[in-house]
Amino acid sequence: MVGFESHSLGSVFETPNFTAFFGHRGSDREALSLAFPDYTLSYVKQTHSDIVVSASTVARSGDPIEADAQITNEMRIALCIRTADCVPVLIADRESKYIAAIHAGWRGVANSIIVKTGKVLQEKGTTLSSARAFIGPHIGVNSFEVGDDVAAQLQHAFDAVRGFSSEQTPIVNLPGKEKKHVDLLRIVRAQLASIGIEKERIWELPTDTFTSTEHESFRRDRERGGRQTSFIAFKHP
Repeated sequence: MVGFESHSLGSVFETPNFTAFFGHRGSDREALSLAFPDYTLSYVKQTHSDIVVSASTVARSGDPIEADAQITNEMRIALCIRTADCVPVLIADRESKYIAAIHAGWRGVANSIIVKTGKVLQEKGTTLSSARAFIGPHIGVNSFEVGDDVAAQLQHAFDAVRGFSSEQTPIVNLPGKEKKHVDLLRIVRAQLASIGIEKERIWELPTDTFTSTEHESFRRDRERGGRQTSFIAFKHP
């Protein structure tokens, strides 16, 4: 996509102020530390929750903190999330100097973790009116087959933000398929719109992790698979 450049560990979007990075297979902590030595990497213990924490809280803790979204306004702190089919969402607000990294699995999407992260950012004083968002590789609609219960939860999450965008229903019936399929991207776009980040300020890398040979996929590989890392970091004010 325009704006992203190829990197040995994934795809990177560079501006004078921040770096947004989406990794593929092999983008582990050691490799990223060597590739981006100017940044301090911040990780959380992801549990498919709707918990949002600040990177400063993570840094002060001696033990891993359970959360699925991080925020900070500190420079050179790379907010990292690890995914394998879930949606990595990165946000950068140049005006307030706040950034966010969100691990939006289907449970996180159903629990509106993107919306909750936006509200936390707004409590910090940003309107997100000039913020950019980046959506990374995740399981695509053709690969994401679900049961009726999961489909209902995701439809409910979409209905809660339907009025903020022109996105169509995320529940899709594909020819020859008995079960429903879900387009997580449609819900994520609508949730971002609900916190003030319109489609024209969203950059996407819509690679389907399930079919991509470069990416980890839990649905495809189960316990044999790994995770890829994505991050966002401000370089300087």
